[in-house]
Amino acid sequence: MAEAFRTRGYDLVSGGTDNHLVLIDLRNKGLTGKVAEEALDAAGITANKNMVPFDTESPFVTSGLRLGTPAMTTRGFGPDEFEAVVALIDRVLQAPHDDATRADVRADVRALCDRFPLYDFVVA
Repeated sequence: MAEAFRTRGYDLVSGGTDNHLVLIDLRNKGLTGKVAEEALDAAGITANKNMVPFDTESPFVTSGLRLGTPAMTTRGFGPDEFEAVVALIDRVLQAPHDDATRADVRADVRALCDRFPLYDFVVA
């Protein structure tokens, strides 16, 4: 996931990740963490605004975005799905105030999650 963001021009804090979290510095994209968090939420993607080293924004706005992978791995996402998630996030962040983009991505998020349900219900 980290590499997919890097290839799309996102600056990753510490150059990558050693765990299940990715911390992105959004300053080179002209975005704040708050704008990114709100846009992604409207598109059905959960992320958190987060401070980054030498952040020039307040803790209520931030310059960073934190993404975690446990919910996706729990669903069974593999490398292809992580690439798809990064593409969806990038679509939103390229047009964070565009309602049509957010609605389209929300539909794509739902379709992806429907392919990987959290629970496989069996009715006896």
